[in-house]
Amino acid sequence: MKSKQIRNVTLAALGLCAVSATLPAYSATSASVSVSNMYLWRGLSISNPAPQVSGDINFSHESGVYGGIWTSSEGGFDGSSETDLTVGFAKKFGDAGIDIGVAEYIYPDAVNADTGSDKLSDTDISEFYVGGSFGPVSAKLLINTDESKNMYLTIDGMWGKFGAHIGSTMQKDSAKEYTDFNVSYMPVDNLTWTLSFASGDGAKNSYSGDQTDPHVVVSYKWPFDVK
Repeated sequence: MKSKQIRNVTLAALGLCAVSATLPAYSATSASVSVSNMYLWRGLSISNPAPQVSGDINFSHESGVYGGIWTSSEGGFDGSSETDLTVGFAKKFGDAGIDIGVAEYIYPDAVNADTGSDKLSDTDISEFYVGGSFGPVSAKLLINTDESKNMYLTIDGMWGKFGAHIGSTMQKDSAKEYTDFNVSYMPVDNLTWTLSFASGDGAKNSYSGDQTDPHVVVSYKWPFDVK
């Protein structure tokens, strides 16, 4: 299964590069590879907490249209990997900006806990999102396409080498709701230290147990341009 995932992601990435190569010079394609000591997702460690290796390739156009592929060695289910596909539109207007799009989270090796099905259509997750920014502060609301009451609201800020984040997970089942906070520091380019906390019933009773203890995440990213 994992070899098939790698093949599909590779083909999609090559396709994205081919498309960008046919567009004028005011389009760009970039990529990166990252490593971290765990996969921290919305304040929860979902790799139990195994180290994570991830990579992405992103295309952006002067019009504001963008697309991206992100894949990870770890996913949101035991023994799974993850691939995310994103398409959206982002534009800056002076100090302000907007960001609208849709994201698809794919878990090729996952099994649906309720039905026992391993079909992608039964394990993948889709979200619409709308965001805005002003100066160093941004906010984004993500809404699950299958259940509109399942949402995630995030507010982030970046000031030089320091960052701060607060996120609120809202669910149809209120017992799964929680809030996460983190602060981050980038001592050198591409190296980030993050201290994260989560609070609420959803963090205390997550599928992997109580996650209200703080998490320390160390990550490094190697960015590069795709010509």
